[in-house]
Amino acid sequence: MLRIIDIDVAALALPTLRVQAAALELPRRALDHRVPERRMRGACDLTAFGAFDDGRLVGFAYGVRADEPYAWREPVLDRLAAAGCQEWTEDAFYLCELHVRPDFQGRGLGTRLLTTLCSRASERRVVLTTPRQPTPARRLYHRYGYRDLVTTDPGGGEGEPYAIMGAELPLLPETFARAA
Repeated sequence: MLRIIDIDVAALALPTLRVQAAALELPRRALDHRVPERRMRGACDLTAFGAFDDGRLVGFAYGVRADEPYAWREPVLDRLAAAGCQEWTEDAFYLCELHVRPDFQGRGLGTRLLTTLCSRASERRVVLTTPRQPTPARRLYHRYGYRDLVTTDPGGGEGEPYAIMGAELPLLPETFARAA
């Protein structure tokens, strides 16, 4: 039986990295070297949930208030401000990570993690970064009212293109948002 519960990201650094590696279709131990970094990030004032199947972590999501110090905070907020989206840097929650093991995808678990996490945020908006190309995650975010605020094309070996997306809180599926 799947259960979603509050988690301590620092305490579950290795299991969260293993779920992330699986979700990104990387070798099982590909992200193990990031354990110290994940523990440090987990020590921040995060809101975090894990999805467990018979005691095994199969998905997780965590976020932080956008005014809290966090590794991605400055570049994201700077890009939003440079694009004239300053309002998205105020009273915002930053969704840092959301990953589900491939063998548990397609069952609504990503939706449950997303909506559970965002329902705990007291801010007016939520922002996140995600690869710019079409993915199931981007479709999920669009279904819940997220829209692209900024897209990047770093080029020159500086990383993959990504989008900064944002949504108003509370999250509403697009069918409800259109009716409202």
